[in-house]
Amino acid sequence: MKLTELNPKFIQHGGDGIYRDGKPCPSEEGVGIILNCPCGCEEELYVPFSNPLDENLGAKYQKGWKRTGDTFETLTLEPSIQRRTACKWHGYIRNGEIITV
Repeated sequence: MKLTELNPKFIQHGGDGIYRDGKPCPSEEGVGIILNCPCGCEEELYVPFSNPLDENLGAKYQKGWKRTGDTFETLTLEPSIQRRTACKWHGYIRNGEIITV
């Protein structure tokens, strides 16, 4: 199955009207991805990146999945993704393909 079939969206953090400790949070693009769960359940799946699309943010984000590829068609995430709640789906995103294990 192709990642593009699961309504993926890159996640933004911060931006206009967002504050932390009373200070404006700058907009940070591509800090993760949200998509429909590959199992077909009603839940969405969120996966944060350790290396966001905006490479200037890399040192700030140390936890998350290692991303290669900048588009949904080329995206690869490591390691595998396993949901611990809901459907418990387990699999990979490699080169824009969903691989269920």
